[in-house]
Amino acid sequence: MQQQASGKDDDIVVLSPPSDFQMADEWYTYATPEHFWFQWRFRIIKHLMRKDELGARILEIGCGNGAARAQIEQGFDCQIDGCDLNLAALRTATRGRGGLFFYNIFQQRPEWQQYFDSVVLLDTLEHIQEPEPFLKAIGYHMKPRGFLLINVPALQSLYSQYDTVAGHARRYREPLLRKELEAAGFSIVRYSYWGLTMIPVVALRKLWLNCVSTQHTIRSGFQPGRLSDGILRGLSAFERTLLPLPPVGTSLMAVAQRNN
Repeated sequence: MQQQASGKDDDIVVLSPPSDFQMADEWYTYATPEHFWFQWRFRIIKHLMRKDELGARILEIGCGNGAARAQIEQGFDCQIDGCDLNLAALRTATRGRGGLFFYNIFQQRPEWQQYFDSVVLLDTLEHIQEPEPFLKAIGYHMKPRGFLLINVPALQSLYSQYDTVAGHARRYREPLLRKELEAAGFSIVRYSYWGLTMIPVVALRKLWLNCVSTQHTIRSGFQPGRLSDGILRGLSAFERTLLPLPPVGTSLMAVAQRNN
């Protein structure tokens, strides 16, 4: 039976018991659709993902505060169900068109077996210590030949204190992401790095954060000041104009398809 949360949690359907997860709650304070990085990432989503590939039944795993879900629902005119194991983040999510679930995908509810046309997995896989069983659990919920939209941070050489505090187990290159997806029964249809112009910025952030207390790492590493925000938006516009799908970058996005 579904257990409905109470009080201010009325919009959250609790389907799973609490579980351990690695995520800095402070990140959700700054993770909004207005943040330059969220807007940049969504433009890459629109470039790589087709509406017909999303289908009618969509699940975002690791939806957090629902910032990306709101962007995709509005931009693609669709309805997305979201699930996460961070109740604090779910409580801050705005009401979307789909449902919000406190749900562990390893639970593999029978009514959700091969239920969803597509799954959205944005900046979540890097938090998972053992990707293969996690990706196989995602596949359980997807229709045969369903599509998986995935984004991960790129370039292990840029791994820093920010990644550690944020709960990242790794950063990716395309061969590693392809290997993990194929081991779990997915094939990459198309992919692109993005954030080429951000490489020197993230490299400088790696050095700078060595001088910053871990207590302030997320704010210092993710939330730009007014001047920095303008510069970063300028870099985004420059890259999108001259090289919208660069050969390397600070992030990697892919559209994959379940093999059967």
